[in-house]
Amino acid sequence: MKVSKQHLADLEMVYAITVMNINGKEYCIAASENRNGECFMMDPENGEQYTLWNGPGGVMSLVPLEDENAFLSIEEFYPVFDSERASVWKNEFTEGDGIQIKKEKLCDLPFVHRIGMLKDGEKQYLIGASLCSGKDYTEDWSRPGGIYVSEYEKGKAIELKEIYKGLTKNHGMYLHTRADGKQEMLIGASEGMLVIHHEEEWKTEIFPIGETSDIWTADFDGDGKDELAVIQGFHGEHIRILKELNGKYQMIGELPIHFGHVIWAGRIWGELYLIGGSRSEDKALTLYKVTEKAIPEFHATVIEENTGATQICVSVDEEEARIYAANHGAGSIDMYRIHRS
Repeated sequence: MKVSKQHLADLEMVYAITVMNINGKEYCIAASENRNGECFMMDPENGEQYTLWNGPGGVMSLVPLEDENAFLSIEEFYPVFDSERASVWKNEFTEGDGIQIKKEKLCDLPFVHRIGMLKDGEKQYLIGASLCSGKDYTEDWSRPGGIYVSEYEKGKAIELKEIYKGLTKNHGMYLHTRADGKQEMLIGASEGMLVIHHEEEWKTEIFPIGETSDIWTADFDGDGKDELAVIQGFHGEHIRILKELNGKYQMIGELPIHFGHVIWAGRIWGELYLIGGSRSEDKALTLYKVTEKAIPEFHATVIEENTGATQICVSVDEEEARIYAANHGAGSIDMYRIHRS
């Protein structure tokens, strides 16, 4: 497999990254967690770079809005856990000369660490997960966080409602589409995995699968049903593949990771791949080709070491797959191309 690297920009303490299609063209957007940190938009085809804003920084999530030329961001969540003033913003591209955006604060949500959008029929909902409800010092986890939701409609005010209270060290958030087409949000925490979905009212269920940092899903054993791919331990040392059997989860695969912060799984030209990213020791971003069987096999290709990626996003077309990485440990925004031939 041929993998090539394209450096897109330098950005100190780059943390969040996403990809947006604007007027039929793919752009990468990445932002810093630093105080007064910047947010850049990059065109990987011609190398052009645009500064969308300078500060306030502390960006934890960038979430494109479907059917709108806009994206959401978490801002003012500064290291380390200095985030009582954290808030959710909408950033809308405006017409005119050059690249310009209009920023609008949607809501304040102290310690909000991840956000996502969930659809139920014609309605959309904003979901926010707070890391905790307060801290007296960095390692104070005595006040768990919660899950907040609001119906989202363009031009209408956000009205947050807490639907779940009592998640400790909640970290990852993943939007999963079930076999019946319904969407649900999966959230990792010390208590395990919280599953949220909407059926006239909000339903929540906690699965005690062990302390879980980040979550993805894919069919690893080829039986037609998705398994969980999780980083276990808070910023943990294990990637584990968990299969549901009779209402309980059983581990069918395990891989090493160090201060695990990135997990992704999906198909590239019909073949299943998994990506894991470490923020300590080798700080490597690693691509695994998966052999789908009862006990899956993983064949590793180290994409790059000493990067310490915090987030990635993946885009695939007929000719190549592109892995966009917020390489926090290198202060670098990079794209890795996987060439089909």
